Amino acid sequence: MTNPVDMNPYRHHILLCTGRYCDPAGRAAALYALLPRLLGELGHYDNPCRVKRGTTPCLGVCSGGPLLVVYPEGIWYHHVDETLLQQIITEHLEEGRPLWQHVFHQLEQPGTACPKEPTP
Repeated sequence: MTNPVDMNPYRHHILLCTGRYCDPAGRAAALYALLPRLLGELGHYDNPCRVKRGTTPCLGVCSGGPLLVVYPEGIWYHHVDETLLQQIITEHLEEGRPLWQHVFHQLEQPGTACPKEPTP
């Protein structure tokens, strides 16, 4: 039997979409490369308030990119550039204040059931 996987705690997980339809100019990859510097202490593995980061080839929106999603809130930002990324880190991730003027979607809160399709 294998041992369970161990992971340090974290507060947020952010994903940047690098899909060619969402981000045809490839700007998301450059933003992702900036994250370690912009996150500073929030990016350190031993920080219990750390921000995990990742990229994804598709978030299923295919426009308005670069797109960035913040979990666990499920808040989706559009047209992210370096200035907005810094604001998201400072205001949303550090201070807990999402930048609603740049949000185009938010997931339902955990525990909210999805309606079932009627059976024919």
